[in-house]
Amino acid sequence: MVNFIKKNLLGSLREFRNRFINPIQNGQCADSTLKDVRIMKKRAHVLHAVLAGCVQRRDYSELTKFLPPKHEYVLSVRISPLQYKMYRYYLDHVASEGSKTKTGAHLFKDFQVLSQIWSHPWCLHLSNEHRKKNVYKKNQFQNTAQLINVETIVAESGLKDNEGKELNDNGNSTMSTDVPQIVLEGAKAACSPRSQSPNQAWYKHLLTERDVRIMEHSGKMMLLFEILRMAEDLDDKVLVFSQSLISLNLIEEFLAASHEARDPLSSLKNGSWIKNVDYYRLDGSTSASLRKKWADVFNNTSNFRGRLFLISTRAGSLGINLVAANRVVIFDASWNPSYDIQSIYRVYRFGQLKQVFVYRLLAQGTMEEKIYDRQVTKQSLSFRVVDHQQIKRHFTLFELTELYTFEPDMLDDPNSRKSKRPTPILPKDSILAQLLQIHKDWIVSYHEHESLLDHKQEEELSEAERKAAWAEYEAESNPAKLPDDSSQDTLQKKTNEQLLELLNKSRTNVSVNFLNLQKMRAHTIEDYILQLHQQYPLLPQAELQIKAQLWKQSDDNRRELAQTLYRASLAKQQTLTLQIQAIFNSRRTVTPANPSTSNQPGEV
Repeated sequence: MVNFIKKNLLGSLREFRNRFINPIQNGQCADSTLKDVRIMKKRAHVLHAVLAGCVQRRDYSELTKFLPPKHEYVLSVRISPLQYKMYRYYLDHVASEGSKTKTGAHLFKDFQVLSQIWSHPWCLHLSNEHRKKNVYKKNQFQNTAQLINVETIVAESGLKDNEGKELNDNGNSTMSTDVPQIVLEGAKAACSPRSQSPNQAWYKHLLTERDVRIMEHSGKMMLLFEILRMAEDLDDKVLVFSQSLISLNLIEEFLAASHEARDPLSSLKNGSWIKNVDYYRLDGSTSASLRKKWADVFNNTSNFRGRLFLISTRAGSLGINLVAANRVVIFDASWNPSYDIQSIYRVYRFGQLKQVFVYRLLAQGTMEEKIYDRQVTKQSLSFRVVDHQQIKRHFTLFELTELYTFEPDMLDDPNSRKSKRPTPILPKDSILAQLLQIHKDWIVSYHEHESLLDHKQEEELSEAERKAAWAEYEAESNPAKLPDDSSQDTLQKKTNEQLLELLNKSRTNVSVNFLNLQKMRAHTIEDYILQLHQQYPLLPQAELQIKAQLWKQSDDNRRELAQTLYRASLAKQQTLTLQIQAIFNSRRTVTPANPSTSNQPGEV
């Protein structure tokens, strides 16, 4: 995107990778060397300054002063014994099939299966049934088309064979119909559903029909329904986001079971879960008109029944306002952190009047936890480069890359690996505090998401380090236009005219950089405030002060860059001048080899 706005600002992709991507990635892990961390900080500082002139970003932090507080909790949920058994079986017997293939060669297929296990094992069966229905429908459609084509072939071949043929004693044609008959039989045979592959049925001996009703097979389901129950008591509305339509289907099944099991003498609202009355659903199949209708009904302040919205992450994380809710459950982690972040902003936006509480449910010790760790790393990278913040390095390179590591914290196994993150003592949310007491066996640990992204002022670069960062970057990105041309051996091979041309180019480069520097005059903070006040006369003084400081910082960074470029070009020009002068002097003092070729009077 930057290259589209400012061509070649960051160089070619190869140059950008060598100057920024590799150094920054090498230094952002918990086990990075001190040297790599130092280089990472310096390159992130340089990249931030280079981008300051063309990239401007504002995130939700701009809204915090206008909105109630937001608390975002990440809950590491312990998996059940059945989930452990199925997860381990899949890794050992299915994902490892064909040992010749590289580990992770089928990553996204494995992710789909494993994500169904950590959501609830019954999701595997629902997914398989859904797949079989889709295959059957597809076959029916294809076979209908095949039958139509076959009938056309039969009709056309019959017409052709009837032309000029004699009729038999019964008045029928003697045409042979063997070929069309074979085609027709083949088409009919294709109508039968495809046989199920062994891979799709790997879980059959581990799962039974009665497992569909057992919510305890999933810690996530247990915690979700406790959150719904407690939120109902507080008259809070809830959004539940999931990437999986199968997971949403299963949640609906549990809602229906909960509705049937409720006390018939209870109030109309208490424990009632009727679709489009007590809860709503939005996914990719929801039309635009229904999408707007259910959102308006959900947000209606007089609607006390509608208190839950089930939403597909891809379909509902953008372009919808659901501020009637103040609690968000992110049922599964996305590969792209922006999906989960945007899901939260369905409630954390203008119009929100309550405190917002977000619960990210992660299956502890599974691939999902690794995906979340990657989310944090991506956000940290963004904050470092675009927002110029220093974020603590939480994860090692191994932890980020080894997605198939399976180390759950099991209650009945004292040798299982325990959670490494310390758990805060008192959560600010009453619901989470109750969950920690009632369902402490399901929650391995929890932490506030923002705590992993705090800016560490003590890790900021000093002024001297910032200048050194620019000097190192300049030395690497402009090995000069001089190293190749200014090495003594290379210069010696050039003619006097070529040397003078090289010297003139060097002087021109210095002049251009000097003029660019002169254009960037330093201004006081009051100058920026005055200009902003003229543009935004109604803006409060505090806002003007913040915007003025950001503007001044951006200009200071640009002027620092221009000054560095000027000094570097001047130093190179001075070095080149001395080298060329030395070459000219040596050529003047060389004794002519042939007296007859010496200069004649009047010659220069």
